[in-house]
Amino acid sequence: MLAFDRKASSYHDNSHVQSDSADWLAEWLPGHPSTGRCYEFGAGSGNLTRHLVSRFSHVQATDIAPSMVAEGQRRYSSAQWTVCDAWTPPPLRGPAWDFITSSSLLQWTPNPKQVLTCWADLLHPQGRILCGIYVRPSLPELGSLLPDDRQFRWLNSTNWVSAFADSGLKVLRHETLTRKYIYPSPLKLMRRLHDTGVVLSNQPLPIGAMKSIMRQYAKQFSQADGICATWTTLRIEATR
Repeated sequence: MLAFDRKASSYHDNSHVQSDSADWLAEWLPGHPSTGRCYEFGAGSGNLTRHLVSRFSHVQATDIAPSMVAEGQRRYSSAQWTVCDAWTPPPLRGPAWDFITSSSLLQWTPNPKQVLTCWADLLHPQGRILCGIYVRPSLPELGSLLPDDRQFRWLNSTNWVSAFADSGLKVLRHETLTRKYIYPSPLKLMRRLHDTGVVLSNQPLPIGAMKSIMRQYAKQFSQADGICATWTTLRIEATR
């Protein structure tokens, strides 16, 4: 959380992958202005929020990072912004929510079933949950070079469909999309990850080991216009 909070000023301009994922997820939002109420978890600086504010009469945009909430509020002030831990949201204090959504968030949760069960408890009986999640294999190029204790411990799409079902939710539809991004060098890729608050672990790799990984990355995954990095996103919609 602290790393993400410190990146509030650099996140929006560097979150091109997250922005693309939010745009793709937004294709499954209601297709016309709605009078419904939408609760967004992990809003960051508003990559998905910008779609939500034109689709719902009330948007509650939340993030655990106070600086990110301030940045989102500055960009999309028509949403109501609050600090909230998506893994342990507060219980309902008013009407249930018609729509709950998140983009580029759930891959980080240590307990998918517990979190989704909490979210389902906030949802109107006929409401919807719509999420965009990075799934395995994402960043397989980098992963092939990292030691085991620095790997991204992400689930695959089948795991996530099961997690939704285990949480008492009925999955309505789901699909994955794989995109390849090109960067001038491994260093540029790592700086992009760093400027969006992504950390490999609480114990950073030694500088020498990181330099070795970047040399190997350039050697194994170079293309004519740079090096590639692959992301796979799951979009999934469910109801109670």
